Amino acid sequence: MTTFPLPLFGSSAARIARLRVAAVRTAAMRTAAVRAAAVLAAVLVAGGALAQEAAVPADADAIVDRIVENLRGGGQRATIRMTVERDDATDRYVLETIGDGDERALTRVVAPPNEAGRAFLVDGSELFVYAPRVGRSLRLPPSGRSDGFLGSDLSYDDLAGDELRDTYDAAIAERTDDRVVVSLVPRAGAATPYGELRLTARLPDLTPLELTYLDQRDAPVKRLTLHDPRTLEDGRTVPTRFEVVDLTEGGGRTIATWEDATFGVEPPDRCFTLEALETGCRW
Repeated sequence: MTTFPLPLFGSSAARIARLRVAAVRTAAMRTAAVRAAAVLAAVLVAGGALAQEAAVPADADAIVDRIVENLRGGGQRATIRMTVERDDATDRYVLETIGDGDERALTRVVAPPNEAGRAFLVDGSELFVYAPRVGRSLRLPPSGRSDGFLGSDLSYDDLAGDELRDTYDAAIAERTDDRVVVSLVPRAGAATPYGELRLTARLPDLTPLELTYLDQRDAPVKRLTLHDPRTLEDGRTVPTRFEVVDLTEGGGRTIATWEDATFGVEPPDRCFTLEALETGCRW
């Protein structure tokens, strides 16, 4: 029978023991590294969430400003397809719009043929309309901005967003982890038929989600919901589909969808003149 010297057997056992200890240490180090990586990832995620939360303004007016910026999307040009449903009738329009992302916008009707050529120019607090059949431009009073656009449930102010910060005082009505609701009450002497607006936005990016209009008796009479947000290069999230429902008895519905939209453009000043209102603006 073959025998092994005791010193040789003892040396192999020691090496095996050392290898086992090293393996245990390596496994422990790997486990510790995985745990450290998990803790680090959790810290980074929490830090990112806190940073995003910290980026949301605490002031109601600042929140409304951010929401309006998301609503406008800066300078833009786009084609809008609008469907107006009222009673048993459905009207469809194709519009071309140009805006500077501030206080000026030019919108022209392309279709249907019997409405083509009608145009609307918003310049600050002023609103001008052009009717080809009449052959001249008219200036509407500030109160006209709350009127229905082309007989729809969508007003000129719904498109521009200016009234949210120019006509109302803002206060935070509700705030959760994923959304904020701002109450907007008309300032004294404001030219608006509404007693309050309720504006809801997603957190933390303040993407506008819904705008509910209440009458002087606090009853909801109109609701605008915003869909299909598009994220721009500067981080803004701009809704590209508007749906307005008239909540009064016999009310209708209007859907406006932005197509072929280009954001971040800088239209020339000549696009926001009475001449452009009547003849259009190409650049």
